[in-house]
Amino acid sequence: MSVHPEYDDYVYIIDILATGSDEQFDELAALIGEFPRGADKYLGRPWIRNAIDCGSLTAIEWMLKYRVDLSFRDDEGYTVLHAALARKRPDRYSVLALLLNNGAPVNAHGINDWTPAHMAAVREDIEALRLLIKHGADLSIRTRIDDYETPLEEARSLGRMVSVRFLEELNGT
Repeated sequence: MSVHPEYDDYVYIIDILATGSDEQFDELAALIGEFPRGADKYLGRPWIRNAIDCGSLTAIEWMLKYRVDLSFRDDEGYTVLHAALARKRPDRYSVLALLLNNGAPVNAHGINDWTPAHMAAVREDIEALRLLIKHGADLSIRTRIDDYETPLEEARSLGRMVSVRFLEELNGT
């Protein structure tokens, strides 16, 4: 018997997000009124954010069929694209492309007031930059805090020379 049954419930749900089937996701939707469109009652995160963080591509695809909101910035400052960029799984680019293809806002400001292009540039994630640019990322957007920098300027100021070279080549400089 668990001392924290709510924690056990949350772990169960996360396990289903990570390895579950459409049938299991359907069962969760029947059991949890806010699933998949709302937020979990444990961390207050949108369910889609949990799926991006630790769920399977199948879970994310299932949620997108239910037209979950992709245009939020959560309490931690993450948009769905920022969360996809931070995803630790090897299918990160598939998730990023899936979200972009389903209308995730490519130029939304998030953590550190970065757009997804800022985050990808700082992480020297050229593949992500390519995907973002393909889907309309505006590389001229500046942060509205700190040094008010574009992704190129942010990468340059942080010494991310792989990104600097890539972005300068795009600009023809």
